Amino acid sequence: MLIKTISKIKKNKYLYLILIFYILVISSQGCKTKVDNRVTFNNLSTTDLIINFRGEAITVSVGQKADITEIQQGTYSYATSFNLPIGATSSTTFGDVTGSVLIKADTKVNVIYTSTIKDGIFTLSATLTTSEDQSTPTSP
Repeated sequence: MLIKTISKIKKNKYLYLILIFYILVISSQGCKTKVDNRVTFNNLSTTDLIINFRGEAITVSVGQKADITEIQQGTYSYATSFNLPIGATSSTTFGDVTGSVLIKADTKVNVIYTSTIKDGIFTLSATLTTSEDQSTPTSP
């Protein structure tokens, strides 16, 4: 009788271990090992841009774009510099030429730059779009 009870306990132990192992295997299948966070700077303006992002100066030539990938979660600031194109005597900026982005899991950010020259004034405009909500609510 004692031997039968001991063998039952051992069987139950093995069943519990198998069940725990199965749960761990199933739950780990849903975890991604690589997060695809991406920030794209797309230069549709008439001058080359230098974008300071994460402490790095990124040059984006006219008509080109720069993709930055494998970005950890967090909030990152960026700033844009440029030289005046030929024919411009002064400049102004509009929109998201400088700012910050909130990066979460699988976040896609796209900053599109455009420009105009009117009466010698060069205007650089930027529009930021993102797959994440960038607002910071002040109340629940």
